[in-house]
Amino acid sequence: MSDLRVGVVGLGIGQMHLLSWLEVQGASVTMIADVDEQRRARAAQDWGVPAVDSLDALLAAGVDVVDLCTPPSMHEAQIEQCLAAGAHVICEKPLVDSVAACDRLRVVTERALATSGARLMPVLQYRFGDGALRARALVDAGLTGRLFTASASTWWRRGRGYYTEAPWRGTWKGERGGSVLTHSIHIHDLLTWIGGPLAEVRALTATRVNEIETEDCAVAVGRTTDGGLVSMNVNLGAATESSRLVWCFEHVTIESSTSPYDPAAGPWSFDFKKPAMAEAAERVFTDVAATKPLFTGQFQGFVDALRDDRPFPITLDDAQASLELVTAWYRSARTGSVEALPLPADHPDRASWRPAGLD
Repeated sequence: MSDLRVGVVGLGIGQMHLLSWLEVQGASVTMIADVDEQRRARAAQDWGVPAVDSLDALLAAGVDVVDLCTPPSMHEAQIEQCLAAGAHVICEKPLVDSVAACDRLRVVTERALATSGARLMPVLQYRFGDGALRARALVDAGLTGRLFTASASTWWRRGRGYYTEAPWRGTWKGERGGSVLTHSIHIHDLLTWIGGPLAEVRALTATRVNEIETEDCAVAVGRTTDGGLVSMNVNLGAATESSRLVWCFEHVTIESSTSPYDPAAGPWSFDFKKPAMAEAAERVFTDVAATKPLFTGQFQGFVDALRDDRPFPITLDDAQASLELVTAWYRSARTGSVEALPLPADHPDRASWRPAGLD
């Protein structure tokens, strides 16, 4: 298979994507797009590839893959446009702005697969790191036992400048949510990918760091399907940024690194109660293939999956699960309810988690 031609749309987080594509085998960026003329011209010079002012122009020029790094409010329509044009799509988080939109995307992706073969991969890049893959391998091997408790902390810092440089941030209309949706969604995906899916959640949110519409502080507790208890803590006013996950299983306590934007990488600690279990874990670890980190690892998995005609490493199901947690979190914070997961088909916020009057 010849190298896939990739077009990156949106040069905010898209700059990180561009760096990551440089390390991916079997694909290369051949075009970029951004609506801001100065940023577009500067990026074209920096990256040495043609730059256009719209997704329309990028699709007209011809690419195999569109990497969407645009504001969340644009995602659903742009995904559908790319798939209709026969281009594969990689889309940043949050994939779409409701669980109902995920339902609609199922129809769209099935139609695209049947007609052009075009496929969609959401971005959840925190799963790609040696520490996280080792932990997941232990779960799959049955060496962890039951989950007792787990915790996830997303303690980041966002000042006024973060919101003024992109006015859609911190708004329900443009960003579709705050720290629960935009900043901690990856950490919570990692928490449940290793600890198991949640069966219920109860939550609180607050706006205490910046004067914005959406929340910048949040806490929640939940219960996994097998009875484990989890806590989640998010704030955007930390003096020192960190991300930290801990799982206390029946046979082992696992703790992530505290790197704020790459907690899946090592070193992770694995403390077993019995030496025999630790020895068995070492044998499992020998079969865990090394992975490239973050976006690079996920993009390489995307290219390899297309080449081998197998499922993508991140699926629509994964993205929907993360958005169902977001929906339950906001509903619980607003009403004081205990929310069941997965969301029932008649859940009142399935069509939108945003406050009433914004749709």
